[in-house]
Amino acid sequence: MGIGLMQNQKPRFRLTIPIEDAFAFATGDFDLECSEATDGMRRLVGALLIDSLEYGEHWRVAAEVRACLAERWPGCSSFQSG
Repeated sequence: MGIGLMQNQKPRFRLTIPIEDAFAFATGDFDLECSEATDGMRRLVGALLIDSLEYGEHWRVAAEVRACLAERWPGCSSFQSG
């Protein structure tokens, strides 16, 4: 039932939508056909977006996205650099 994790294995999440759509959603410019998009949902997608970019070793783009999202969501620790 459900996810089916092995013992001591953490659940993993990954971005499954196009990066452009994820960025637009995270910044509030696009709703992904979600009528009840919350700030928390947008920040989570933003964090997954940065993780996806870093996993793909797109460091410069990830840094630019992080800076943009830090400006959009001030105070959110997910987007603070360093």
